[in-house]
Amino acid sequence: MKTFEMTTSNEAMEYLSSVDPILGKFVQRTGAITRTGIEDPYIATIDCILSQQISSKAYQTIANRFYTRFPEADANLILDAPFEDIRALGLSTSKVNYVIGIANAKLNRDIDFDALYDLDFEAIKSILTPLKGVGRWTVEMVSMFSLKKQDVISYDDLAIRKGIARLYHKEEVTKNFFNELSLRYAPYQTVASFYLWEASSYKEDIA
Repeated sequence: MKTFEMTTSNEAMEYLSSVDPILGKFVQRTGAITRTGIEDPYIATIDCILSQQISSKAYQTIANRFYTRFPEADANLILDAPFEDIRALGLSTSKVNYVIGIANAKLNRDIDFDALYDLDFEAIKSILTPLKGVGRWTVEMVSMFSLKKQDVISYDDLAIRKGIARLYHKEEVTKNFFNELSLRYAPYQTVASFYLWEASSYKEDIA
């Protein structure tokens, strides 16, 4: 599959540093961050299903099997495959059903995945969430890591909340505090998310 690299821009880093000294200190300490995205939002949606509620190591194992069996998450190949063959790759019964549903939406043109690039987050969410297995978190990840939206941050992402807790010394990250930060980070919430993920697994103490 075609992937691309997303590196935090100097403009975004400087902006976040100017509006939030706490995050800004960590941005300056960490430097630019690069993450990998998936060009095709259809594949990215399926990839999110593969990664849901499992460890990174388990995801890598299952993803390698899945894309070897179904290059480019080919919808025709998925729909032609016996259910148990897909299940044998390490997917739960629910995930197999979700993947089949997404492949159906692609093949039947129920969803024009390429058209999502031109839409805002709420419009993207209204199109994708009718798909079984696709909730707000999946839409947020597809928006960030495929559609290249800059204004997305996920309260439902445990690691992001952990990063906030560590940076801002919070025992609990309330929705109100999260919303306050999201407004402060705008229009670079996605870049802020990269640093919050980094903070969640940072090995050293964060002052």
